[in-house]
Amino acid sequence: MAIQLIGSHPVLTQAVNEVLSRLADLSVQYLPPALNEAEANGSSSSPRLFLLDACSLREDLGPLASRVRAHSPGSKFIALLPPGNGSDGQKLRLFYWGIDGFLELHEACQAELPHAIRSVLDGQFWVPPEVLAAYIKQVRALLSAQRLPGHSLTAREIQVLQLLMRRLTNREISSALKICNRTVKFHVSNILSKLNLDDRRGLLPDNFRLSPFLPGS
Repeated sequence: MAIQLIGSHPVLTQAVNEVLSRLADLSVQYLPPALNEAEANGSSSSPRLFLLDACSLREDLGPLASRVRAHSPGSKFIALLPPGNGSDGQKLRLFYWGIDGFLELHEACQAELPHAIRSVLDGQFWVPPEVLAAYIKQVRALLSAQRLPGHSLTAREIQVLQLLMRRLTNREISSALKICNRTVKFHVSNILSKLNLDDRRGLLPDNFRLSPFLPGS
């Protein structure tokens, strides 16, 4: 999978290039930075690991990531956030939009970025534990609030549910879980039936009527 920065901050671009040059052991292609979404979409439609520069991209990173993923299915995202400008609540919201990692641009970020890149490329998350805990808590709350009596979800259905809640398409779920698209459709249909929902939009956090919360709130 190729790696591409979306952003226009020259200092950050130089720092990212220096980090990528030290990852010689990774069999990935490093694409030239894209200044904006249109330039990123115009360069390729293949899946990439996108590094989103929140300092220069003056828009909501969540919808941006969703649009880029629609153009390049299977892509992954790490949000590069200004220091002190990424609360756990904000990161949780972006996590629901399908962003896989977060890195605040403090002094140690150049040392941390290679670890974040490796983790996300390996299919893991680079997300604060508090954010993951809040996400799991909300998944459980949704199941408790919506599940019909006597209808429990299988382990595989819970995996699919978690990806649906992060706005992944059937094709992306198929790729992530290494199952065919027909099997994904079967699981999605079962999940919606067991949760008494008309369509997958009911699984988005804005629609399932649960207030955002973090551990301890």
